[in-house]
Formats: sequence, C-alpha cells, structure tokens
Amino acid sequence: MRSLEAMRPALEPRNLLKDPAMSRAVRMGKEETLLKLKGAEAEIRAMKEAAAKDREQALRNARREALELREKLRGQAEVRYREIVKAAESRLVAERERILDGGRAEAAKTSSMGKANVDRAVELVLRKFRGALHA
Repeated sequence: MRSLEAMRPALEPRNLLKDPAMSRAVRMGKEETLLKLKGAEAEIRAMKEAAAKDREQALRNARREALELREKLRGQAEVRYREIVKAAESRLVAERERILDGGRAEAAKTSSMGKANVDRAVELVLRKFRGALHA
C-alpha cells in the first residue's frame, strides 16, 4: 500500500487546460461543451415555457369546467325548486279549499241561525206592537 503522502499529488485537482499535453482538439471540446450547455439551457427554457402554457391551459380548462358544472347544478336546483313550489302550491290549494269549505259551512249555519233569530225577533216586535196597540 502506498502512503497518503505519496497519493496526495494524485488526489489534488489540477487544471487540465494548462497541461502542455492538451491540444487544440481538447479546447474545441470546451467550446462544444459550452454550446451544448447553451443548447441545454435553451431546451430547459423551452420546457419551462411549455410547462407554463400547459399550466395556464389546465387552469383555463378547470375554470371552464367549474363554470359548466355550476351552471348545470344551478339548472338542477331551479328544476328542484320548481318541483318543491309546485308541490307546496298543490298542498296550499287543498288546504285553502278545506278552510273555505269549513268557512262556508259555518257561514251557512250562522245564516240559518240568523234567519231563525230574525223570525223570532219579528214575532217579538209584533207582539210588543200589538200589546202597545191594545194597551
């Protein structure tokens, strides 16, 4: 095994571009790498823009679907409301007729009682009048 001190020069980073063994071909590799990096950055930028467009489209679709759902539910609620009102109106009509029938019966009873009282009142008035004439 080699000692740590012996391995130290191999472990330290070194600038390969300053190495005399590097040729022009390696420097072109650096330029190609920079071009690739710029290309990758442009690709990432395009992906971000596409993702933002997809996000906006998804939001528009969600809003549209929410509006459609709200309108659908509003229509269903209106139909249900009309059904409830119609049922209540039919119950009200039946209750109204029941109350009116009761009132008519009570009015007829009161009217007949009133007519009987009128007949008795006429008889009473006539008796008092005759009594006043004969007195």
